[in-house]
Amino acid sequence: MPAVSCPSCRKKLRVPDQLAGRKVTCPRCDEILMVPVELPEAVEEKPVPEDAPPEEEPLPTSARVGIVSLILACVSVMIMCLPVVGYASIALSAVGLPLSLWGLHRSRVDGTQTLSHTLTGDAATNGGFGTRAQHYPLAGVGACLLALALALLPLLFR
Repeated sequence: MPAVSCPSCRKKLRVPDQLAGRKVTCPRCDEILMVPVELPEAVEEKPVPEDAPPEEEPLPTSARVGIVSLILACVSVMIMCLPVVGYASIALSAVGLPLSLWGLHRSRVDGTQTLSHTLTGDAATNGGFGTRAQHYPLAGVGACLLALALALLPLLFR
């Protein structure tokens, strides 16, 4: 059983000889890779220079928009109880809500994207929150709705 390395996370996989020429899934990052017909005897590891930073994939647009909407919702909740400035919490959560809805729509258009292991850390191995690009805008929708409801609650009981 020779070893094959995953091109995404560089994990060494020991693949049985009968899987030569087939597609296998990496257990660490769920990347689908093709096992070569002629398996190499030894996997050559390229030395990574220590001064060069590792290449990381950027977050998809939908995940970045979701993170921005989460930040807007958190800031909205934090300034809610401040006098005079507290009214800005309504505006912040009102801006974050359509932004997160757009991010959620964008993630549906782009398809379900699983984020790489370097971006998600140990959550990718468990399949938890944050492993897919649509998790962030979805959390932004919930947080902005909660912040908007909390900001408008005192106005309803006047």
